[in-house]
Amino acid sequence: MNNFAIKSNAPYSLNYLVYIQNAFLNDKRKNSKFPSFNIAHWGLLEERLFCDAFKYVWAEMTRRISQSFLADHNGILETEQKLFQRLFKPDNQGIEGFGESRKSFYAWFSSLAGQITIERAADHIMYYEMDIYCKLSNMISLNDEHSQELLISLIYDECLLGDSDYYSWHAIVSLRDLYFQPEKKELVSKIADRWNNIR
Repeated sequence: MNNFAIKSNAPYSLNYLVYIQNAFLNDKRKNSKFPSFNIAHWGLLEERLFCDAFKYVWAEMTRRISQSFLADHNGILETEQKLFQRLFKPDNQGIEGFGESRKSFYAWFSSLAGQITIERAADHIMYYEMDIYCKLSNMISLNDEHSQELLISLIYDECLLGDSDYYSWHAIVSLRDLYFQPEKKELVSKIADRWNNIR
């Protein structure tokens, strides 16, 4: 079907949020997720406030990316610093902690082990192993008069503190969704069901 297209990428903003989420959960709940290091000096908010702020920032970035994938870029953590700073205390410790978290995230995500690896690993599974384009083309309702595009935002780990089911044309997919059962088996039907029910 030539009026349907899929675009996928690994956004800086959503992967940064998962990075901060995992560091926070490791510190507060003794989880074992990447990254795992001492963040006590970062000045993150207390748990309830952090969870509320995280939900807000996640929803806002999801909304923006859903409107245009160009809303996310390499410098998003600088240009939207006030938005991401909401996860940190509004004092010098929080300001410095945000700067350190941003530097740490970029050191990983901008390397060969970060964004490039996430996108290549996901593309191989989605387009070659799962043949996601053909499967979705056969399962979704399309308007023959207009071009329609599905945006897939790839995140390296699952988002546990934010909701990702807002928009039918924007799916947020973690590597877990692609590599582990039953998530992998259900992924195409979940995307198709949301597309068909929300449009």
